Amino acid sequence: MGDHSRCCAGHHDRKPEKRPGQPADPAIPLAGPISTTIVSYAARVRHRVGEDAVDRHARELHARASYDCWNGLSEKDQELWRHMARLDLTR
Repeated sequence: MGDHSRCCAGHHDRKPEKRPGQPADPAIPLAGPISTTIVSYAARVRHRVGEDAVDRHARELHARASYDCWNGLSEKDQELWRHMARLDLTR
């Protein structure tokens, strides 16, 4: 990505985001019952909460739990945080 002097004063080289839409590979591989449940739940509630609210809440959750810059995360990591935000916003 580009210069992030306002968020973390770093420079992140990343491919451009594919949003809006799904990443090429799922953020959580369907490896077991827990990941399957999370992915299916996220798919069911995807349209109940606006994507802007999900993205904003995901960034808030990430900021509380990590010192890493959001823009430096991979698309899969960002999608994991979005899954967690959807779970949080729809319970």
